[in-house]
Amino acid sequence: MSTTDTPTCLAFSPDGQKIASGTACSGVTITDISSKSKYQLEMLADAHTHITAVAWSPDGQKIISASPDHTIRCWYATSTHLVGPPFGEHDDLILAVGFLPDSSHAVSLSRDGELLVWDTGSGAITQRVTVSNAAQTIFVAALSVDSTLLVTSDTKGGVAWEIPKCVRIAEITLPDIPLLQAAIIPNNRPRVVLAFGDKSFWTWDVNTGKHDDARFEGLNGDDIPFAMAASPNGKLLALEIDGDVDHPTHFYDIKGHEFTTSDVKCTHPFAFSPDGNFFAASSVPSDSKDGSSNLIIRSVEEILGCSPLDVRFRFMVEY
Repeated sequence: MSTTDTPTCLAFSPDGQKIASGTACSGVTITDISSKSKYQLEMLADAHTHITAVAWSPDGQKIISASPDHTIRCWYATSTHLVGPPFGEHDDLILAVGFLPDSSHAVSLSRDGELLVWDTGSGAITQRVTVSNAAQTIFVAALSVDSTLLVTSDTKGGVAWEIPKCVRIAEITLPDIPLLQAAIIPNNRPRVVLAFGDKSFWTWDVNTGKHDDARFEGLNGDDIPFAMAASPNGKLLALEIDGDVDHPTHFYDIKGHEFTTSDVKCTHPFAFSPDGNFFAASSVPSDSKDGSSNLIIRSVEEILGCSPLDVRFRFMVEY
């Protein structure tokens, strides 16, 4: 894979058998995990091939992607042809995209705080809500895999939004410490992991409004969380540390204890498969001869040096 194919974003298919990876210059590549075969979606000649966000529809039939030109495109995953014309109703950089459970509608959020729900075939907008404004800049945003929960934040607080109703369902006051990352745990009791600049993090239950405090162990004073992902069951966190060239990504349990058995070197973008058994990420550029990054896929068992059963056992024994 050349430098132009460096992954910029990625998403597992609903069945966990394929990965859609956006790249810096080559559009969207689909990788079949079992066969390791690849194919690319057909980008139009005038389309921006730099991809900033990508997602699968729940039925596995469509793929959506966002580009820096503020447009979103939707493809049939098998034919690689566009479902409809590009969606260009945003006026700023698109931060997050996803499909609603019916697979025919999408949700998208741009940096200016505009949240849109729209029909992927016709492009018709069914919901338009401003979740922030110029005085309350969105610093961190996270969208659940099923696009039914959105979390946004400004300098003072975080808000959980129910999608597609686009209504506030929970709010939380943040400490006087920069919030750097957020990740949604998409189980039947939605929780949000909020990582702060002092190496601490909260696990926020949006149903009860309560949160647990913890710290990422083993980090130095200059370590800054740069990217984060949570496994579907919430028992494993992947955290990339800015500036850590040799071993940028660390793995933790929900209490902040590090799995020191992991020797996988990877960097963002990264994601867990829907069943939590696989983890995909970008390789560390220093591992290649030309400084490029490749898509790597590892089982959680391989990453942690133990089986998923061992991970569950550790969780039950310690907590």
